[in-house]
Amino acid sequence: MRTHPVLRWAVPAFLVVQAGVLGLAWWAGSGLLLALAELTALTGFGCLLLLGQYLLLRGRYAREREAARRAAERRRVADEVHDLVGHELSLIAMQAGLLELRVDGADAELAGQLRAQAERAVASLHDTVALLHGTARDEPVTDDIEDLVARARQAGALVTLHGDVDRVAVPARLAVHAIVREGLTNAARHASGSPVAVVLSGSAGAPGDVVEARVATSGAPAPAEAGHGGHGIDALRRRVAALGGSLEVRHDDATHVLAASVPAQPTGDPLGSAELVEPVGTRPLRALVRQTAVPVAVACAAVVGFWTWASHDTTAEPEVIARFAVGLPTAELDALVPERQALVRLARSPEPPPGSTCRAYTDGNFPLAAASVEVCADGDAVTRVTNLAAEPLW
Repeated sequence: MRTHPVLRWAVPAFLVVQAGVLGLAWWAGSGLLLALAELTALTGFGCLLLLGQYLLLRGRYAREREAARRAAERRRVADEVHDLVGHELSLIAMQAGLLELRVDGADAELAGQLRAQAERAVASLHDTVALLHGTARDEPVTDDIEDLVARARQAGALVTLHGDVDRVAVPARLAVHAIVREGLTNAARHASGSPVAVVLSGSAGAPGDVVEARVATSGAPAPAEAGHGGHGIDALRRRVAALGGSLEVRHDDATHVLAASVPAQPTGDPLGSAELVEPVGTRPLRALVRQTAVPVAVACAAVVGFWTWASHDTTAEPEVIARFAVGLPTAELDALVPERQALVRLARSPEPPPGSTCRAYTDGNFPLAAASVEVCADGDAVTRVTNLAAEPLW
């Protein structure tokens, strides 16, 4: 079991303190001092245990948070690899399909094998994305959107481009580039040969401007689940949300539409995720409260319950104790004292006077309600009043 160094030293430290408390009590001979010292020692020991447990939970929380951060980084990089490599493989598969239709014989068979291998690579990519580093936020994209559309046309896609994005920040341009690339990739995979319209609008001419990108694929089959498009769409949705934008996927009249709106000057991380990097476990202070709330509540309830029981009908008020005096008639004493004697004694009382009976009462001290005064009386009057707080333990 993993323990914090503070916890390993807690018990020896408590034993040392206990030895000091007992030695002090022996030297002073005071039951009240012993009770206070014991209470202080137990409180300190409890605080030491809580501190050690908190440090242990904080270390575990830090490890979980680091693991969550690394997992989020792996997901982010996997999203980038999926977008970049998946798009290229889709184009290869499309080109191989066109080549298969234009040639015959062994060349057609070879083109078919190439197309099949590219399609299998695209499928495997979704399950085996490696941990690679993505494009930094201050780096330009490797090619602009016009080149992206041109390469898709060369692969046989029927793509039209309308509009452009002008003077936008690099993070916004990266996001728009990824949106167009994802739309063209999905069109190549699911609706090869269908017309695709890419519409861009917006610029960074004024604060608050947004960039809008829309990729519409005609004749595309409806997705299995409305509003979702697999790993690539989920990654785009997180990416756009991290920049403060929005992304929509819909299917209208046999036309698959991927539309997004992104701030022209975003402040977020273009490759980041909108998901919070939080560990599975709870925060250390909250976890400590959860772990100790019930035991502490039970202990407090037990202490209060014992004190309530021990002080009930055994407590003499200070003004009553002040009236205890030698010679006080027994009849008046019986009218003043509580019904029961104190249950806890921390001091050794002297021998009672001959023919006298002694009874001890508490002043209600917390948490033990220990006896604080002893009254001895014979059949007629009080013979002795003893302040037990000043008496030795033994």
